[in-house]
Amino acid sequence: MAEGSAEAGLFKVGDWTVEPAANRLFRPDKEVRVEPKVMRVLTYLVERRGEVVSRHDLEANVWTGMIVTDDAVTNTVIKLRKALGDNARDPQYIQTIAKTGYRLIGEISPVPRTADQISTAPAGTRPAQPSWSKILVVGILVLLGVLVFWLTATPPQPSQGRAEHVLTGKLMVAVLPFENLSGDPEQDYFSDGITEDLITDLSKIAGLRVVARNSVFAYKGSPETEQQIGAELHARYVVTGSVRRAEERLRINVRLTDAKDGSNRWAERYDRKISDIFHLQDEITQRVVSALQVELSSGDLERLVKDYATSVEAYDLFLRGLDHFGRRSVEDNALAKEYFERATAMEPGFARAYAGLALTYTANLVNGWGTTLEQSLASAEFLTKKAMQLDDALPQVHFVSGLVEMYRQNYAAALKEMAKAIELKPSYADAYALLGWILHFAGRPQEGLEAMQQAIDLNPRVPATYQLVEGALHYELEDISEAIRVLELGVENNPSYQLVRVFLAASYAAGERFEDASWQIAEILTLDPDFTLTDVERGAPIRDPVYKQRFLRDLQRAGLSD
Repeated sequence: MAEGSAEAGLFKVGDWTVEPAANRLFRPDKEVRVEPKVMRVLTYLVERRGEVVSRHDLEANVWTGMIVTDDAVTNTVIKLRKALGDNARDPQYIQTIAKTGYRLIGEISPVPRTADQISTAPAGTRPAQPSWSKILVVGILVLLGVLVFWLTATPPQPSQGRAEHVLTGKLMVAVLPFENLSGDPEQDYFSDGITEDLITDLSKIAGLRVVARNSVFAYKGSPETEQQIGAELHARYVVTGSVRRAEERLRINVRLTDAKDGSNRWAERYDRKISDIFHLQDEITQRVVSALQVELSSGDLERLVKDYATSVEAYDLFLRGLDHFGRRSVEDNALAKEYFERATAMEPGFARAYAGLALTYTANLVNGWGTTLEQSLASAEFLTKKAMQLDDALPQVHFVSGLVEMYRQNYAAALKEMAKAIELKPSYADAYALLGWILHFAGRPQEGLEAMQQAIDLNPRVPATYQLVEGALHYELEDISEAIRVLELGVENNPSYQLVRVFLAASYAAGERFEDASWQIAEILTLDPDFTLTDVERGAPIRDPVYKQRFLRDLQRAGLSD
């Protein structure tokens, strides 16, 4: 097929006939409807059949003008594989090239377009329901990566087959990404920042359950209605909005919808000076809480108190830093560090900017970017303490501090930090997940599973990081079949996720499935040829020596050498 022709009409991929205009694939016995982004990825791969297409190319050509992560790309490829009935381990259509991208290997041929083929299902078939992916895809190659990127990772599709465990007596609210109406995609960082701050503020209220950022940002630009999204996220109420920033003026539209019946609960438009941004955010939070008829306790009021000493200019630099940090590359991490440093230079008392700086050093620690592990850990610890001295009420600071303490194997201190983070932000899903991870290493797996359930309730589009923690906890409890089930989902949805493969290899060995275990080790060594058992021993802060030896022994039985 000629380049650029894939979207022009029908074509065949293997035994599937593809109709891009209708976002469908069909064959004599089956029809599958896919999302537009999934179809666009397929047509782009078809146009470059046999070539290795990088994730960057897919981002630039399928998500044009949008800021996305590898997770969004991988998650879309997963949906495409499921639609085609493909298998990442033994692919017939789409081959994953480790650390590089994807290649379409299926046979491609054009199909003459006839009237009876257009948007008509094969006789005797019913359109198949979408096969939703369950977990977020995260590209993390070392142990602590899973923890750092909980803060910014883009999530996957809602989990299925799990009973809802949302606490009774509390309203579940989802704040969807505010739309950027400035006409400049470069201003997305600002509308995203406004959204994140509103999520954070509402998450501090004990009487609410607020869906995590990871889950709601998956709906950025989605055509789905508030009712559909609310049902998928188990949220009774949905907050939507838009932001228009023009020179020194700011216009924000906000709407609160009852997702049960689609009715409008409250709506308001604000036209203010940009210098009023902090007070405006407070006002929006208060109006949403009032519309929900939630009574604020004295503790809620204390948690919502803010220090307005920060200038709008420093806040803008901070939001730019967060935007680059969320892209998770060595270049963007360096840019994030630069923006956070500029923010602290402009406002030496800006605690959130110091917390952002701490995160950039933790990313260095995770990825080995430029500094040694100890240097990165020391810098993250110093900046976290600095942020705490300025504002001890920042839940994110206690999250990072808990991560540092866990890595130093100070389990009691790490658990104390997570308790503080959750106290300050009762709907802090990632804090519950990190709590589960700390409890895993501290030798308290049953409590860890309880913490993970809280995390999943608040983050229903379950990230692969959560699947890793849940699988590791089941492995620690020697519930091997459940560990394998959960960890296989993680590997299926992110072939480049090294740590989940490590735990899956150990679980396979524990279950006497040595061929599968050996294959996982081979895949790990493809991702990182220098990875050894010694790396695992040094990197896993496991308290119980018996459990640690069992873990290492299973990996050795799987084929990982010193």
